[in-house]
Amino acid sequence: MTPSTRDTEKARLRASLRSARAALDPADRQEQSRALARVVVEHVRSLPSAPSGTPRQRPTIAAYLGVGPEPDTAPLLEELHGLGFGVVVPVCEPEYRLSWASWFPGIPLQRSVRAHVHEPTGTRFSFDEVQDVAVILVPALGIDASGHRVGQGGGYYDRFLARYPLGAPGAVPRLGVVYRSEVLPAGTIPSEPYDQPLGGVFTPDGLLRFGTDGSSV
Repeated sequence: MTPSTRDTEKARLRASLRSARAALDPADRQEQSRALARVVVEHVRSLPSAPSGTPRQRPTIAAYLGVGPEPDTAPLLEELHGLGFGVVVPVCEPEYRLSWASWFPGIPLQRSVRAHVHEPTGTRFSFDEVQDVAVILVPALGIDASGHRVGQGGGYYDRFLARYPLGAPGAVPRLGVVYRSEVLPAGTIPSEPYDQPLGGVFTPDGLLRFGTDGSSV
């Protein structure tokens, strides 16, 4: 498959997944979002505590703010914060870079000028400045059983994840978050050299691991 053919196939798949997601019944989306929150919380509560000397016992979760028909992450973020986890979410910067900002209930949000997402106001950090990150939750329109992901097409996450490759010493596990119908058979998503695979995906039914990162997390 040539690069242009892969791009065409991925664009077609992206459009199909967007349409299917938009067609989900709103009540079903909310039910699945609540189930996703339970699954993620159950998983991260089993993670080791943050190192001694840190401001809290729980580690930090790099999450995101779901918008539109995406899984609603607000209940998840609220529960993580209430349990004592640190929560950071991405901010879209020039040149398709991500910085990060702390999230807590009631923090003022603003619409990004670069993407259709909301972002906290206030201090931004590079990922390397965020302490004790245990998991990166990665948004996606679909993820196949090879660990390949199709996102909205902006390229922010692929550029970010490329700096922290799977299998590298100390690499933070990156796990997708999707609805039940958005886990696809292996090989469904055309991959490019710059595409960044995931080690697993959260669905409302649990965590599916792909074995691509060798991580026990």
